[in-house]
Amino acid sequence: MTPSIKLGRLFGIEIGFNWSLIFIFALVTWTLATAVLPANAAGHGALVYWLVGAAGAVLFYMSLLAHELSHALVAVSHGVKVAGITLWLFGGVSRLEGEPTSARSEALIAGVGPLTSLVIAAISVGLFYLTSGNDLLSGLFGWLAFVNLALALFNLVPAFPLDGGRLLSSLLWWRSGSRQRGVHNAVRVGRVFAYLMIAAGVLEVLLGAVFNGVWIAILGWFLLSAGASEEAGSTIRTLLRTVPVSAAMTSPVITLPDWVTVDQFLGSIAPDHSFTTYPVHDPSGKLTGVVRLSDLVRVPSADRSNKHLIDCARLITDVPVSNPREDLAALIQRIGAGLEQRVLVFDNGQLVGIVSPADVARVLTVRQARTGPRQAA
Repeated sequence: MTPSIKLGRLFGIEIGFNWSLIFIFALVTWTLATAVLPANAAGHGALVYWLVGAAGAVLFYMSLLAHELSHALVAVSHGVKVAGITLWLFGGVSRLEGEPTSARSEALIAGVGPLTSLVIAAISVGLFYLTSGNDLLSGLFGWLAFVNLALALFNLVPAFPLDGGRLLSSLLWWRSGSRQRGVHNAVRVGRVFAYLMIAAGVLEVLLGAVFNGVWIAILGWFLLSAGASEEAGSTIRTLLRTVPVSAAMTSPVITLPDWVTVDQFLGSIAPDHSFTTYPVHDPSGKLTGVVRLSDLVRVPSADRSNKHLIDCARLITDVPVSNPREDLAALIQRIGAGLEQRVLVFDNGQLVGIVSPADVARVLTVRQARTGPRQAA
């Protein structure tokens, strides 16, 4: 998941958050200000509760950040690149570029997160006793200890994308000798837990606890979906591992002047080519962006003679890039959904190709056809 807002870097790792964080931040603040703190520290004004509640929400997300940062730092120490950390609706996610090289590495990367949350819970318990003379602070640290303990235990549930699912996957990888088989079997176990959570949520709704029931069911559905996504991703990465980007890219590339109008392009250029994506350049030859046929045909007819390609282009600074020798599986893991916007391939500063989802699908089809018979055997 890419961040909606970037906060900066910590230990060289990009930190950001998704817009959904705002909703949970407000919910945590409201819960602390209207329920948790008044119940543990009566007699204070509403403003005090809201200020301490907001501070508690900040501490909560600092705990989540520490949890994800521990994953990232251990991953880096084991040779796995980290694109960044994104905090979002369901907590946080470390975006890894590549996979652990051994079951032991995956277990260490996954296990350090819950361990970090347990350490934070223990520190919060200590602060709870140290601030026992202040009911507001002790109530806040007591809550923080509880949520971090709950976070550690929940993350140990053996279902993807939780740490417990990855720990189980690493164990099964170690026993079977195959990471893909380990992921497949771990997903099957996780699917059981996901269905149990959905069933528990439905039961809660029927018993009258609608909010809790819906929330538990949503979490179960999320785990079910994430497990399927993890297995599909593992299969794709296995098939594309050791396949270079050059095997998938479309080449040569047609580049166009960015001052050409949309009307000129659709009338005299597009009919002569089968491409759907075109890099565009300025008068000096410098690439300025990328235009897609699907975007250009949506320009109203009345505006096509006035709009130039650069007006409809995605800026070149926002376009993912690669080189012909990069591992295709690593590229997909690195850019994720960015592949939909196409990837420009450069070799020694020269544009040599473009990679699209259709290109990757073609390579996947060929690889599946070649490996299918051996897998069936």
